[in-house]
Amino acid sequence: MSAVAISAEYSKTLRHIAISVAIFAGIQLLLPPVNGLTEMGVTLLAIFIATVYLWIFVAVDWPSLLAPALIVAFGIVPHGQMLQFSMGNLPVAYVFATSLLTVALERTGAIRQAALWFMTRKICEGRPWVFLGMFLFSATFLEFWVDIVPLVLIYLALSDEVCQRLGYEKGSKFGQAIVFGILVLTVISYGATPIASPGPLIMLGFFEDAGFPVTFGQYMAVGIPFTMVVFVFVMLILRFVVNPDMSNFNNFDIEELRREMKPLDLEGKITVTVFILVIVAWLMPDITRFFAPRVSAYFSMLFLVPPALFGIVLLSIIRVKDDKPILNIKTDIAKTPLGVIVFIVGVQTFANTINSPDAGIRDFMSNSLMPLADAITPAMFIWVAMAITVLITQTFSNIVLQSIMWFAFLPVMTALNVDGVVVNIVAFGILISLACNIAFVLPPSQVCAPMCFGSGYLEVSQGIKYGVPTMIGIYILLMLVAWPLALWVAG
Repeated sequence: MSAVAISAEYSKTLRHIAISVAIFAGIQLLLPPVNGLTEMGVTLLAIFIATVYLWIFVAVDWPSLLAPALIVAFGIVPHGQMLQFSMGNLPVAYVFATSLLTVALERTGAIRQAALWFMTRKICEGRPWVFLGMFLFSATFLEFWVDIVPLVLIYLALSDEVCQRLGYEKGSKFGQAIVFGILVLTVISYGATPIASPGPLIMLGFFEDAGFPVTFGQYMAVGIPFTMVVFVFVMLILRFVVNPDMSNFNNFDIEELRREMKPLDLEGKITVTVFILVIVAWLMPDITRFFAPRVSAYFSMLFLVPPALFGIVLLSIIRVKDDKPILNIKTDIAKTPLGVIVFIVGVQTFANTINSPDAGIRDFMSNSLMPLADAITPAMFIWVAMAITVLITQTFSNIVLQSIMWFAFLPVMTALNVDGVVVNIVAFGILISLACNIAFVLPPSQVCAPMCFGSGYLEVSQGIKYGVPTMIGIYILLMLVAWPLALWVAG
């Protein structure tokens, strides 16, 4: 039976590859180089759309390696420049480095200990909603700093432990509430900072390429307050829409859970200290900007990857137990999300080529979308663009969608500004990045969604039931809270 299943799956993959080839050929043959588009742009657009199809229906790894090879093969970009664009760019190096640091945090138990610390505060005793709030707040807070996959796995294990201690079975409303809360809040906070999150980091790269550099602190000044408002909203959804039975908390002994906590060992303490120092280094340009400009300039020069590399080297040198390093790169590298890193290679390949004036794709998109922008007010255009983004991201890769929306709408934003309508491009880009992370209604919406829907506590039907009103509410908060904040930060 397994051979038949594998054969059927392989046949399906071959069909999708054939369709992607047909898409490429069709665009090459049928799309004329008009409306600002050049012949090179037609070929590049054909490669991009065919690659997006493969990303959606086949995989995100090998198509991401095929894309730069095709771009070089068709003579669009020389191979040396393509290596710089794809594999030698900032997001690839940064995500790789931060992933190794996250592996160290996970392996030393630092993330689990932090979660248990929030859950065992005295304020939680006898207050079930405070306990649930602290549990979910800890997930939200930690997701600002670490990768989403290990964090969600840890919190799903913790939620299962909590449900078993309280006597809530799979399928109970309490189980639905806690897992739905984990799903929504980790996904939202995943887009709130560029730390250990490739989407916001790639958006910062887009800003740099467009001539509008944005710092970590500026982005986080929008993302973190927006996430905190969303946290309050999600707690209200859990209280009044999901409305779980909390009576089992009468027999819950937080003191017993506190006694079972093991203090963080020396390895864990060193790992946390190093990680905090790395984050401080990333934020130093904003922290010291006004009172120590030379220090700010130095850390701006140091930028993102070197502090993370220094942290990795320290953890690789320091030995505490059994003469073994805290971080063993030879073995721990396998625990990093290598598939995501390869995916970023593909995304950056297009990020650094589609905007080329020689391709004319920006002019083509601008000329094609301007009729829509002219038909409605700029404010309404932004509402519509974000609504489209939020709807599509429920079935689409966040990073891919972010790239598509940025490339599609940047020419329109630029043209509107040329026409005398002031539309802040940086604020619009931050909004796109946040909107792509309002992604939790369906399993394809986010990489961690299948883990939550497969936990046994939350079914897809329940995710839709609770997720649709939550999605609508967060979209409204995006426009009412995040948009003014983004305008303020970018202004």
